Amino acid sequence: MRTATIASALATFSTSCLYYWTTRAAKIGSVNFGLTKSQGEVKVCLQAGVKRNIRLFVFVAINAIGLSAGSGRDFAEVESRYIGNGTFEYTLRTLEDPFIAQIGFGQLFPSPFTNYVSSVTPPHWTNFFYQAEWTGIVPDGSVPQPRLNEISFSVTSSSTHFKLQRYGFKTLLEVTLADCLGGEYVGGYKNFDCLVPCSAEDADSSIPQMISRAEFLPDLVINELIVTNGDIHGLRFTWDEPSTVELQGSHDLAEWTAVARIYGDPPQTTWITNALLNSFGEFFRLQLITNSHPATALASAVSASQPQRLSERVIVNRIGADGKTVSIGFASVSNVVYEVDHSESVGRVIETKRVTATGAFTTAVFEMTEPRGMGFFNVRQVVK
Repeated sequence: MRTATIASALATFSTSCLYYWTTRAAKIGSVNFGLTKSQGEVKVCLQAGVKRNIRLFVFVAINAIGLSAGSGRDFAEVESRYIGNGTFEYTLRTLEDPFIAQIGFGQLFPSPFTNYVSSVTPPHWTNFFYQAEWTGIVPDGSVPQPRLNEISFSVTSSSTHFKLQRYGFKTLLEVTLADCLGGEYVGGYKNFDCLVPCSAEDADSSIPQMISRAEFLPDLVINELIVTNGDIHGLRFTWDEPSTVELQGSHDLAEWTAVARIYGDPPQTTWITNALLNSFGEFFRLQLITNSHPATALASAVSASQPQRLSERVIVNRIGADGKTVSIGFASVSNVVYEVDHSESVGRVIETKRVTATGAFTTAVFEMTEPRGMGFFNVRQVVK
């Protein structure tokens, strides 16, 4: 985790998804943005919110070896506590993340939870049993889940020992991405580390309370400004997808002027111009416009002989009792062919299954051959 100190809360905004890294040039002498000493002030600014107000914080990160980004935005955390007599408490919290417009959960399952005895569910949630085995809790559908949410429940085992289980707290989730990522819906799972009951032989001396956090998508980061003799001529930035970003400059962090649109390619993009950028101000920031270039953002022509793929909404509806299978379902038309992608993150496909629907609702089961922290599913109708 890179060092970052909250300096001040500047303002309140209501905008679409914006991620900023803002850099202030040093006042004295030439600027070396590979810093070998504390000559610069780096400000990482988050301005976020989809139809809601979010407070803007400024983070200062200065160290002896160079510029460093503020810590990434965690979208959720799980706190697990062993309170004694075989009872465990679990709390899932959703956090501010500018890439997420809405998020909801379909199943919460600490696994393996050996020797289950009983559990106390939160309001609007109920216990879920699959093939007579307790497999967590599920919402009862009586109320919508708020964007910022806290879900707490307790579970008791006849075992009075515990251990840390990597990716043990399994969640099914559905996410609506922010406008800058196309506002798309994705269904999938996120697994967090947690404490679970175990035999005396398997106990690992873990402390009885822990918090596990996770990012949904990483930060858009300016790694450095490109400076020659005090003149700013460009920048390097990091982002995991092909992107279109807008570079903006400011003298006071209040009024911002567009400098240029830049097309980025992962993992790092270097952009250099002959023009001097100093006149745009002492501060610079990037705004993510879209995860594509103009050429790829336009729909390409599809010939009649090529299959046309139409996206379908996927429902991730069950984690198996062993925690190693995920069942998904989607509305379908009999005898129509569909493809289901299982991706480790949005857009990175692990496995694709082709299924032929036999009715109005089709299911597919994916085996988790190895522990995974996160995965998503996308269903396409294949029309020839």
